Amino acid sequence: MSTVTALRLAKDEVAYLAAYLSRVTSWDERSAVRVQARGSVVGVYAPSPMDVLVLIALPLAEEVAEPLDTTVSAGRLRDVIGDVARMGPHLDVPLPDPITGSPSLAVLPPRTPWSPGEKGIAGDVTPRVDTAVAAFRASVPATGSVNAELLAEAAWDAPGWGGVPMRALHAARLLGFLSHPGARIETGTTSGWKRLTTPAGQVFVRATAGPVRLSVVR
Repeated sequence: MSTVTALRLAKDEVAYLAAYLSRVTSWDERSAVRVQARGSVVGVYAPSPMDVLVLIALPLAEEVAEPLDTTVSAGRLRDVIGDVARMGPHLDVPLPDPITGSPSLAVLPPRTPWSPGEKGIAGDVTPRVDTAVAAFRASVPATGSVNAELLAEAAWDAPGWGGVPMRALHAARLLGFLSHPGARIETGTTSGWKRLTTPAGQVFVRATAGPVRLSVVR
């Protein structure tokens, strides 16, 4: 069992992690995140309402002595960061006590091998996401909230770009992964998984995913 109790990050990386956690907890205050650290990199996985798994990877200011793999409360980690945010330029972020996370965090996508897919820039896909969101918003008042979930599932399960469904692009858009139009993006596949990679983070979707949870998020 790992004895790592804190992670040392540069102040800018801590700010980015805090923003990421704030978005995750805005979806569900009870959300958990899975934190994995090895060497000089830490990855933070989180579930999303679109039934995809999202990941940001950050450089550590100080390598961890041994690999870390723990699941913690996203809200508690966000609050811990708030407690240390005024310090710097490097911050030691204490890790909250482990908790049991959602089933979606139990099995993570494999590291390798991934087959490369399509390459492009964020500006290629953001208009598609905006069009899908606008169409969903326009259709809900016409059909009533009873059918909102069904409409959302149809919208987000529709083909997106490069072999990933629209819900992966929608999650990336909500997290700010597609904020810079010129940012290079690409897709990839491996057994049972599809992936969207951006400079800001990654979105993973199971190839045989179940019904979209909280899919009316827009």
